[in-house]
Amino acid sequence: MYRSSVYKSQNGETEMLALYDRQLKRLGLEYEDRMVVTRFGATHVVIAGARDAPPVVAVHGGNGNTPLNLSLFRPLVAGHRVYAPDTIGHPGKSAQTRLSPSDGSYGKWLVDVLDGLGLESVPVVASSYGASIVLQTAAMAPQRVSGAALCVPSGIAHGPILPMMCRLVVPWMLYGLRPTRKRLLQAFAPMMTEVDEEFLEFTDAMLRHVKMELRGPRELSKKELSGFSSPTLVIAAQDDIFFPADRVLPRADEILPNLVVSESIAGKHLPSREMLRQMNEAIGLFLDKVGQGEATTRGASNKGIEQNARR
Repeated sequence: MYRSSVYKSQNGETEMLALYDRQLKRLGLEYEDRMVVTRFGATHVVIAGARDAPPVVAVHGGNGNTPLNLSLFRPLVAGHRVYAPDTIGHPGKSAQTRLSPSDGSYGKWLVDVLDGLGLESVPVVASSYGASIVLQTAAMAPQRVSGAALCVPSGIAHGPILPMMCRLVVPWMLYGLRPTRKRLLQAFAPMMTEVDEEFLEFTDAMLRHVKMELRGPRELSKKELSGFSSPTLVIAAQDDIFFPADRVLPRADEILPNLVVSESIAGKHLPSREMLRQMNEAIGLFLDKVGQGEATTRGASNKGIEQNARR
């Protein structure tokens, strides 16, 4: 049975889903669960925020799940109706169909999710691996994404592959052989700006129980995104081992037709609490302007957002 599963065993799946529920409960949010049908299988969605608030979709990173994602973007729930799907083929409550990150399947999946939720055109917030999914969607169905806020994003440019393998994959393998607190910290030190216990609790279980997706997300071209005119925010981290700012931001400026916010922040792939606070402020302002139809001109009318993101 588990040959085709993202989990290594039934016991592992049980432990991961129990952790999912515990971490979601700790957020202290009122939420509802919904399952939507897609061409690739059922997708679980957590919905939080007032029913009459403006909608936003939040897409999580690779080998992650919705509780971790909502912990990053929790401040958005105060002013938005947040729809947070568990990405199919990753360790959440959606179908375990593992899609190719390079053939556009994830973009089709997200379009199906939007259809299932009845969202015709909506802003989308994404981090890491999820950004490539959003950009795939923007390339094939640009009218469905009314604005894109992409943090420490994939899909634009990546760092050198060999250092990633040496600094991450080898320590992950060593942890699998003999899990200890010290090895766990060593395994994720290249990703964390500061120690995050919720993240470590998840990664401990993930390394022990999940068949990790190690294929890199696809990078989009200028031609593919030429029809995507919606305003876009990109925030990249200077010391991100996966998607460093000095590579991401120049290419984002090249391939995104309406890049209205482009910011470099200090830290690694998982930002500090202070940088997360600043990122959420910047995203909130960006979404407000998208909702008001003001964030539509490349760079010109969004200085307030840019200054806020640097503060």
